[in-house]
Amino acid sequence: MDKICQHLRQAYNAIFFFFLLISFDANAQTQQISIANKPAGLKEIFSQVEKQTEFTFIYTRTKGTINQTINLSKSNYTITELFHELEMRSGISIRMSGNHVIVKEQASGILKGLVKNERGEAVPFATLVVAGRMVQTDEKGNFLVVTLPEGHHILTVSYMGYATQNKAFELKANQTAFQEIILLPDNKALNEVIVKGKTEAQKFQERGYHANMLDASKFNNSTRDLNQLLNATSGIRIREQGGLGSNFNFSLNGLSGKAVRFFIDGIPMENYGVGMAFNNIPVNLASKLEVYKGVVPVELGADALGGAVNMVTGKGTGNYIDASYSVGSFNTHRGALSSQYRNDSTGFIMKLSGFYNYSDNNYMMYSNPKYDASILLPDGAGGFEERNVKRFHDRYRSAMVQGELGYVNKSWADVFMVGFLYNNHYKQYQTGATQDVVYGKIDRRGDYMMPSLRYKKSNLLLNGLDASAFLSYGIDNYAVTDTSKSTFWWDGSPSSINNNHGEFAANIPTTITHFRNAFLLSRLNLAYQVNDLNSITLNYNFSNANRKSNEELSAKSYAEAGQSKSVLGMAWKNVAFNGRLNTTAFAKLFHFNLSIAETIDARNPMAAQHKNYNDFGYGLASRYALSEHIGIRASYEHAYRLPEQVEVLGDGVNIIANLNIRPESSHNLNLGLDVSATHEQHYYRFDLSAFYRNATDFIYSIPSGSFSSQYLNEGKVRILGGEAEAQYKFSDLIELTLNASYQRSEQTQEYIYGTQTRYATYGNMIPNQPWLFGNLYFSLGKNDWLGKDTRIQFDWSTQYLHSFFLTWEAWGSAQSRNVIPSQLLHNAGITYSLKQKKYNISFESRNLGDVLAYDNFRQQKPGRSFNLKFRYFIH
Repeated sequence: MDKICQHLRQAYNAIFFFFLLISFDANAQTQQISIANKPAGLKEIFSQVEKQTEFTFIYTRTKGTINQTINLSKSNYTITELFHELEMRSGISIRMSGNHVIVKEQASGILKGLVKNERGEAVPFATLVVAGRMVQTDEKGNFLVVTLPEGHHILTVSYMGYATQNKAFELKANQTAFQEIILLPDNKALNEVIVKGKTEAQKFQERGYHANMLDASKFNNSTRDLNQLLNATSGIRIREQGGLGSNFNFSLNGLSGKAVRFFIDGIPMENYGVGMAFNNIPVNLASKLEVYKGVVPVELGADALGGAVNMVTGKGTGNYIDASYSVGSFNTHRGALSSQYRNDSTGFIMKLSGFYNYSDNNYMMYSNPKYDASILLPDGAGGFEERNVKRFHDRYRSAMVQGELGYVNKSWADVFMVGFLYNNHYKQYQTGATQDVVYGKIDRRGDYMMPSLRYKKSNLLLNGLDASAFLSYGIDNYAVTDTSKSTFWWDGSPSSINNNHGEFAANIPTTITHFRNAFLLSRLNLAYQVNDLNSITLNYNFSNANRKSNEELSAKSYAEAGQSKSVLGMAWKNVAFNGRLNTTAFAKLFHFNLSIAETIDARNPMAAQHKNYNDFGYGLASRYALSEHIGIRASYEHAYRLPEQVEVLGDGVNIIANLNIRPESSHNLNLGLDVSATHEQHYYRFDLSAFYRNATDFIYSIPSGSFSSQYLNEGKVRILGGEAEAQYKFSDLIELTLNASYQRSEQTQEYIYGTQTRYATYGNMIPNQPWLFGNLYFSLGKNDWLGKDTRIQFDWSTQYLHSFFLTWEAWGSAQSRNVIPSQLLHNAGITYSLKQKKYNISFESRNLGDVLAYDNFRQQKPGRSFNLKFRYFIH
């Protein structure tokens, strides 16, 4: 078959050159012309030919094809070579008639298909060549070639470790042809594999940022949410206060809380309302997670001090349905849906996704006097006794549905989508800042809706200019209810009744406080490819948030507050030394404005407040390839992070307002070494990095009494640390990943502002911050073991967290300071898949050893849990 395909290709080339020979005279065939070696439109290329020859070009029935951009392979051509390459790449016909060259659109069709291996599994990022064009399959093995000329073609498919496949096919005008390619292992070639294409993860790493790309799709059968997936990544520590839907603190290389920004497809999550967070988004909705540490590209338009996490939702260009449902301990139920329909002939596309979460969170609370976390209940004789009890008021429910429809691959837009998102949540509160305080009736409920519009176009107005835009307006309504005149013990029985106050505190009356937040977001990104080695990116991100609140029982309206911020960023990207050096230099301009109306009749009257900040940041990210397998990278950013509304105004439940909070800034430096190698079916990767953060006006959260917490500034903080990760894979049978992270955060403000009084905590580690932790992940899988087109896979993960102090080192002895204890947690799961992963069933256990787990002081997390999940995936 290979010889037949080779002969067909040779015959096709011979026929093509024969017609060229009879269409052009001998001089024209061999005449040398020089073409600027950069992306250019067809008409621009033909204009260069006209200036160097006596040819005149005539255009007929070219429509939009004449405006498409072509990346030529070299600078010097003969007429024959140039016209041949342009015909192969553009789908146009070029014919000579005397001194005239007639250019017209060829009859064409569409080629789409799927590349699989011999076990029927999709092969992602395989390289395909057809009619002089090169494309890659996506992460699901799908590929698409548009405007392919009609006629006979040879499709060549190659991938590391597999024998190259050549397949002949015929494409008719206006036809959509589908080709399924089965790649077979090439054992002979495995010993000397040449990787011609790079995976998306490799390209991501070569940008020079200190960043990770996590393949979320391989965990789609798991019951994990996004936080649990990210928590196993080097440099990341996520501290949750309880079970499903609980508040959490996200730490990345020592900077935590709002210093880390979250995005969904590049859109800031702060615009999605209080009911939407990474700890309630099922992993099924994500295809990958991009983690940027310390240095964030301008494309995200973020005021991120410590880094950013971007969730990418796309699962390919084709049609698919991904639906799942899981049930687990503590009466936990989780459902998820992600789907897409696309009509290739019209370009119409429709997406529908959503999730539903519910849990009673009624896990057992254990009295633990060793770490000052005793649970005391009346013994009926006037005294108290220690007891273990279940949580009784921690129910959580959330739901989200999002729909989008529009068009793709049109002449006026690559992507045009109109969308609408709605989410609803209900959350009961069981404790305050620690488990010493028990709530029995306080809850929060609300909903959020957001219409949106997004647009994307390549070669907008001029060749090489790509543009994308996003616009949304969201309204977030929620209410916090504290109407009980009783307080409660841990067993749910009242400790007092007929109080003249609510549960929050003795000086706070019963309340039903309503909040209405409105979010406007606009985002514009322009990227211009100057040439093959240089590009420029401009990004502008503007957001505005307005907050209104009132107390229903007293009919009081509290001060309105408005917050706006904008980030303007520009970046220059350069490739040098034959692609070995990749560098991005960038600058960002930050603006922040906060206005609070005068408060007269509230519990804390205050005058109107107005704050305005302008700051300028800059940075650089670079990677140099020492060899094909080894690279060194360095990145730096002078970063700013503007305060969030909740840090300034509080959340109406557990977070106290702080109107004097200031923007924080930091000098962030990263150095790294990455090594990867492939030998036969073995893959090895090692990543080592060090980081330095020097933050000013560092924002962090500490408990403020037993009931609440508050965000504060700490004058200067220095963070030094390092992390390492090693990974080994053998085919699709074994995967082993091990990582460890160390970080030391020190208070470096020596004197109290305006005085010569030295801080007692100078040089101390910042309290309540994890500083040493690590993760292990192991999976073992086998295809066709329990039948054809089946796969069974076992997963194991272990997390280690070293103990850390709640308060400053200088405050008392080690014996008297409160400690969050060291922990070693194990999770395990097994998945069985049928019909090429169309049907999947998983069984998992988290905290397999049922150990007492604490992320925060006196805030016990759930014990051992079991979950069963069913997933249906068709594409």
